[in-house]
Amino acid sequence: MLYQGKTNAESYFPPILGNGDISFAPDCEGTLNYSFEQYEKKGLSAFDGIVVRCGRRSNNNCRVGQSKLFSFGKFVFSEGSQIEDWSQELVEDKGYVQSTCAYKDGAKIFTKSFIHPERNIYAINKTFENVGKNKKFYYDFVLEGYSEAIDELTNILYAKKERDEACIGFRIYGMDIYIGEIRLCMNKEYKTEPIPNGMRFEFEASDGESVALFYYLEDNLESDDYIEALNTIKKKIDGRGYEGLLTECEENYKSFFALGYVETPDKKLNEIYKTSLYDLKCYTTKHSIPIGLNNGYWHGRYFAFDEYYSFYALLGANRLELAKRVPTFRADVCLETAIQYGSDCHKREETQEMAKFLWETGEKADIELSPIGTWLDHVFHMPVIGLGAFEFYEYTRDKDFLKKCYRMIRACAKYFTNYMVYRDGERFYIGKCTDLERLGAAVENPFMTSCGAIKLLECCAEASEILEIDIDYRKECRFIASELRKSLPVEKDMYVPHTGCTQKSIAVFAGKFPFHVIDDYDKKLLNAWEDFEENGEKYGNMYPMGRRISPWYACWKAISYARANMPEKAYHALTESYESAGVFHEMFEINEPAVRIKPWFTTACGMFISSVNEMLLQSDGKTVNILPAFPLEKGDISFKLAIKGGAVAEVKIKDKNLVHLCITSNGEDVTKNFDILFKGKKYR
Repeated sequence: MLYQGKTNAESYFPPILGNGDISFAPDCEGTLNYSFEQYEKKGLSAFDGIVVRCGRRSNNNCRVGQSKLFSFGKFVFSEGSQIEDWSQELVEDKGYVQSTCAYKDGAKIFTKSFIHPERNIYAINKTFENVGKNKKFYYDFVLEGYSEAIDELTNILYAKKERDEACIGFRIYGMDIYIGEIRLCMNKEYKTEPIPNGMRFEFEASDGESVALFYYLEDNLESDDYIEALNTIKKKIDGRGYEGLLTECEENYKSFFALGYVETPDKKLNEIYKTSLYDLKCYTTKHSIPIGLNNGYWHGRYFAFDEYYSFYALLGANRLELAKRVPTFRADVCLETAIQYGSDCHKREETQEMAKFLWETGEKADIELSPIGTWLDHVFHMPVIGLGAFEFYEYTRDKDFLKKCYRMIRACAKYFTNYMVYRDGERFYIGKCTDLERLGAAVENPFMTSCGAIKLLECCAEASEILEIDIDYRKECRFIASELRKSLPVEKDMYVPHTGCTQKSIAVFAGKFPFHVIDDYDKKLLNAWEDFEENGEKYGNMYPMGRRISPWYACWKAISYARANMPEKAYHALTESYESAGVFHEMFEINEPAVRIKPWFTTACGMFISSVNEMLLQSDGKTVNILPAFPLEKGDISFKLAIKGGAVAEVKIKDKNLVHLCITSNGEDVTKNFDILFKGKKYR
C-alpha cells in the first residue's frame, strides 16, 4: 500500500517492521525521527519511534513505568535541508518498507528498509539523486527512550569504532540485568564522532549511488557469548550484503504468504486481510502474541483474552507454527504460576490443581504485571486458554499436544467448578466477577463468562474422552455445563449481559464467538443481537468514547453472524470494520475523527482474519462447509485455509460454481474423507 505524504491523512502512522524479537515503525526516511507526543498532538495515540526488544523490561516498581520495554536506540538521518514531499509504501508480502523523499535543495532519495526475519538486523538502503558529487550526509544514533531515567537504568559502557563497525556497549537494569552490544556498519567508508548517548555517522554519496546502513544487536539474555553472536551476524552481513539479506527476507515472506491466502472480489477485504497477517507475523514473539510489540500498547505484555483472537486467526489461516506458540506458552511457562494463584494453599485433595491465570503477564509469567483494578477480577480469559489448546488439537489432530495441555485445560475447569460455579437450589450459575470492563465490577451470572465456562467444561470433558482418562470429572463437567445453560441471564425474551444489566454489550455475541454454545436459531440470542445493533453507536467499543463500533467489535459480530449462517449480516458487519482501517490497511483499536488510538492492533487484526476465514470456510473435523456466510453474488473467490481434522482446503469458485476443491494432509489428497457442503447444501 502506497501512501502520499501530501494526503496528510489524520490516521497516518508509519508502517511497522518486526521479526517477533525487535520491532519499530520507520518514518519516511527509514529512521525513527518522531515521538509518541508528536503524534498525540495530532490526535493519534500510538507509540514512540524507538527500537524495542521482546522481554527486556523495567522492574514493575520502577519509576520509569510498569514493566516497560527498554529502548535500544533510535536513528535520525540528515540530508541538509527539509523534506518538501514524500511517499511511503509497505510491501507486506516481501517484508520491507520503501519511500521517496524530495528535499528543498532539489535532492531526491529513495529508501528501502527491512528487519531480517531470522536475525536481529535492520538494513536501510538509500539511493541518491540530484545530490551532485560527494555530498555529505549524516546518521545520528542515540541510545535513549526514557530521558528521565537513562542515567539510572541504562549505562553506556563504551561507544567506539573498531575496524569497520561502530560498537555501543550497554548495561541495563530491569527485570534482569541486560548486558550487550549494539553495532552499526555501512557498506562504504564512513567517519564517526561521539554525541550524547550515541554516535554520529558521516558519509559521502553521489548521484546514482546506493549506500546501506546495518544495525544489529545481541545481549546476555539471548546468548551466553553475545560477542560471538554479533560476530556471526557481521559475517552474514559481509557475506550476503544488503541485496542478499533482502532476498532472504523476501523469500521468508513469500513462504509465509504461500501457507494460505484469500482472494475475493472485494479488494479492500483482500488488502486488510493481507496486512493483518503481516501484522501478526511481525508481532508474534517466540513466547506468544502481544497486542503490539511496543510501549504504547500495554508495553507489549500478554493478555490471554486478546492473544486468543490472534491465535485463532493464525490457526484458521494455516500458520500453525505461529499459532502453536500461544497454548505452548500458557502450558509451559504460565501454568505453574497460575496454579499457585488458583489452588488452595492447604492442598486439599478436592481442590488441588486449580489455575487462575494472570490478567497481564510478561515473558517469565511469574508475577501479575497489571496495575490494580477491577480487571483483576476477570476470569473469562481462562476459558479461551483451555479452548485454544483444544482447538489446536482439533485443527492438527496432534494427540500428544492435547495430552500435554490436558493438565492446563483441567486446572482451568477446576477453578470454575470449585470457585466460580454457585448453586441456589436446583439453579447453577457463575458468581460475581468482572465481565467486560464496561459493565463494571462484581456482576453476577454474566453472560459472556458463563458461556466461556460452559465451553471450557465441555472442552475438558471432550479432551478427557479422547485421552480416555478422568471419567468422573468428565461427568461432572458435562453435568455442570448443562445446568449452566439453563441459567443464562434472560430478560424480555433475550439474553442480557448480566442479570439486571442497564446497558448494552457486545458480550451477547459471545454465545457464538468465541464460545460456540448456543444454537443458531435461538430466538433469545437473535433478539439480543438485534437489540445491540440498535444501540451499537453508543456501546460499540469497550471504552465510553467514540461514536461508532470499533473494528474488533464489528468483526466479533461478523464471526458470530457467520457461525449463525447469516451471510448478509456477516458481510455488513465486516465492512463496518473497513471504516477504521488506516492508510496501510492496518487495523486500529479505534479509528474515527474524535478518537484515534492504537494502529497495528493485533486483536483487531486477528478478529478480521477470523471473520473472513469463517465466512469462507467452516469445519468440524468431518464436514467442510464452503461459503457458509459469504455472499456468492460478490463474484469469483479462491482461498487456501486450514480445517479441523489436520488438513488444508484449497478452493476456487467461478461464476458461482465450485470449480476446484482439494483437501490435503501431509501432502496427501484426503478430500474423500470429508463430507462437503457448498452454500449449505450437500455437494457430494
